[in-house]
Amino acid sequence: MGDRSPDKLVVAEANRDAAKLLTDWRAWPHGALAISGPPGSGKTHLALAWALEVGARHISPMATPEDAATSFREAGGCILIDDADGARDEPMLWRLLDLSRAEGGAVLLVGGEPPSAWLVQTPDLRSRLASLPVAKLGEPDEALMDVVLRRICREKFIQLSDDAAKYLVRRLPRTFAAAQAWAAALDEGLVRGARPVTTVIAKRALEKMQARWVGGDG
Repeated sequence: MGDRSPDKLVVAEANRDAAKLLTDWRAWPHGALAISGPPGSGKTHLALAWALEVGARHISPMATPEDAATSFREAGGCILIDDADGARDEPMLWRLLDLSRAEGGAVLLVGGEPPSAWLVQTPDLRSRLASLPVAKLGEPDEALMDVVLRRICREKFIQLSDDAAKYLVRRLPRTFAAAQAWAAALDEGLVRGARPVTTVIAKRALEKMQARWVGGDG
């Protein structure tokens, strides 16, 4: 799992409220919570940290109702479903939420959008999901942007110098998309063996990224 492992979790202003909601999981109304945020915001990272802490079972959104119910009871009612805003087994999700409400559990659903925006065919399930409390992750603050940039570089086996990180945090748009776009521009122009990435190299990639965005390619 690398830098995305739960023990590498960094709590900053952008995710502090969501982290607190996860810590208070025993107080979730009717035993369920959704977590949402933009791509790269750390939704899965936070969810996995919670799952590790409480011993939750991570199940597929396409699991059958029977398998989900078995997992629910084996995990003491603690269940994590990532990518719950995509294809899913609706009877399974309804049964899980019903079990959690009736027997006392903690079902955590992860998606890019809050459940009220999910495409759901079953009216009762749609209503239940729309009423769930939501932990929303925002775009990164300065501290989290630094962490995100360094993590992206490490995943590409690139070392980002401290000076380059400080330079980028001050100049990049404060979004996860911008961090990814900069990393893509860096990856294309990086000379093999150039370690670490200096401010000069970082600036060159930033200018390339900005030119693309101005030209409508970003």
